[in-house]
Amino acid sequence: MFPSKVPRVFVLASVALLFLVTYTTLHLYHRVPPSYSTANPQVAPIKDAVTIGEQDDPIHDDDTAETTGTALLPGFATPAPKPATHDDEPVRRPGAIEKPLPPAVEFGGNVNVGEANSDGEHHLPLPDPRDCPKDLQFLVRSSVNLELTERVRYTRRNIWPVLSSAINRDEVANITEPLIKDDVEVDLYDCGDATIPISAPIKLHVPKPYPEATFGHLIFGVATDYNRLNDSIGPFAHWISGTGARLVAVVMDAKEKSVDEMGELWRAFESAGINATLVKPINETFTTSQNHFTVLVNMLEYSDPGTQWYGLLDDDTFFPSLKPLSDSLAALDHEVDAYVGALSEDFAAVRNFGFMAFGGAGVFLSAPLARKLGYQALECIDEATSKEGDIIIRDCVYTNSKAKLTILPGLYQQDMREDVSGFFEAGLKPLNLHHWKSWYKEPVEQMAKASKFCGDCFLQRWRFSTDTVFSNGFSIATYRDGVDLIDLQSMEGTWSKAGRDYDFSIGPLRDPYPADEKSSYKLREAEFSENGDLKQLYVRVGDSSVGELDEVVELVWQRH
Repeated sequence: MFPSKVPRVFVLASVALLFLVTYTTLHLYHRVPPSYSTANPQVAPIKDAVTIGEQDDPIHDDDTAETTGTALLPGFATPAPKPATHDDEPVRRPGAIEKPLPPAVEFGGNVNVGEANSDGEHHLPLPDPRDCPKDLQFLVRSSVNLELTERVRYTRRNIWPVLSSAINRDEVANITEPLIKDDVEVDLYDCGDATIPISAPIKLHVPKPYPEATFGHLIFGVATDYNRLNDSIGPFAHWISGTGARLVAVVMDAKEKSVDEMGELWRAFESAGINATLVKPINETFTTSQNHFTVLVNMLEYSDPGTQWYGLLDDDTFFPSLKPLSDSLAALDHEVDAYVGALSEDFAAVRNFGFMAFGGAGVFLSAPLARKLGYQALECIDEATSKEGDIIIRDCVYTNSKAKLTILPGLYQQDMREDVSGFFEAGLKPLNLHHWKSWYKEPVEQMAKASKFCGDCFLQRWRFSTDTVFSNGFSIATYRDGVDLIDLQSMEGTWSKAGRDYDFSIGPLRDPYPADEKSSYKLREAEFSENGDLKQLYVRVGDSSVGELDEVVELVWQRH
């Protein structure tokens, strides 16, 4: 009744229909990549897409004549981020809030909120400060970068500063009440109904803020590479932005960067309010250390008759404020040859490198001496017996003038590694800090915001109750056995290799406290509110192995 053979046309049609159904199914469920029309001009091949916006031409051709004071032209581009390596991956603490990861590029896929990723981990949405009381919003906003546990023990205290120019800032005043009290547990993901106990403000006597001033008589010079200079913009801005002081930076790898990249760097300095000039090395064969000295040639070109002091710095030299530095230099005669700086605190370094101004503390040259050295800079490089910039500067000073090193109290090389708590908890008034992003890690830009609020109150100390010492801008330290027997006039030797080699510079050290006798809350974030209040977050990291929560003390210095 039916034909014994199916017509060929039906077979072909069935095959075609099956192919279309199969291909469509696979395409919808991401088993094959989507195809694009080759005529679509908006879609670039992968290789071209990665290099869009890049330029092959360097700022200057290789055969460009070398001249001093060649400022690099501004442009606009952002350097590609350095790819992360396995060694750079941070160690995650259990229970800590994770920073958001950039979304993975996936063809045709949709990522559902709350789904597990490929390794089975679930990423919670980030805490939203808007869901919390206003008093907790700074804590919640900061919690991701600080990698706090999802719940924290939280204390909030208001500080009522009593401003005075007559107080003894170096005295450790006694406050009878405890600083840390009435703490509560806060869930950073669910803090809408959190209630924070309100206690009476604490009155603390502090110096008056620094008066407004400009520092056009100061010019600073550094030599470093593009990435380190870019990373330094924030810390530089803290102390030089809007001050009238100038910065000249030798960008060691400038010829490897495009005009757009260098322009973006320059614009970043300009946006930060920094009067900066970026230049290439005057000689491509010179090392960074040698350019630490030859930047002086460029500084002379971009200075003016009102410039009194030339400061040669490392890229991690940091000033809490330029006002104390300017005042200290003002006590010296800038119209005669003057070579000013500080030795290393470590006598082993002095024995090794000699009696000279160590560059991390800054090398400051009066205008007459700077001009003498600038004229002889290349000759001093040629005749140098060392490639260390600080040694070249010293030898050039001694060869071309009768000036000898003038040690300026308050300048610190900070040749200290790892835990430098003892330095910051000693009640010092440092004109500068150094090594803060290499030999040790501390958020100096956040720490020194105290100096913008109440001047010399940065690192000022108070005793609270019987067991706590508060070092403003650095830590709240509690001592198991109390503070009555602690010699607060001597420095605790907390850093590695602390010992007798530091006696000559900062006096005999007292032994460091073991962890079970001293507990510290370290400053990790600070900001000014719209009304001028200064908010500080001091964090004690909990022991995650025993389920301990992080503890946070927020101090609010109230502007009035």
